[in-house]
Amino acid sequence: MMSYSIVIGLEVHAQLSTNTKMFCGCKVEFGAEPNTLVCPVCLGMPGTLPVPNATAVESAMKMGLACGANIESRPMWTRKNYFYPDL
Repeated sequence: MMSYSIVIGLEVHAQLSTNTKMFCGCKVEFGAEPNTLVCPVCLGMPGTLPVPNATAVESAMKMGLACGANIESRPMWTRKNYFYPDL
């Protein structure tokens, strides 16, 4: 008989106070007209390479540490890929 271990995960969404988006250099501006602050990366165009926002990663890690979470030494993201511009 196989032995299983219970693993429970938690996904948290937070709006961080950064000047740019999480995976590209596009400006963040509350109240901006829809679809005006976009680039090929945030549109999810094939072949684009997202780069994590270091400030956002640092803020998220600080929050995790404040909550007593274990921070992985090598974090990993999996981005959902859509082939339409309504992300």
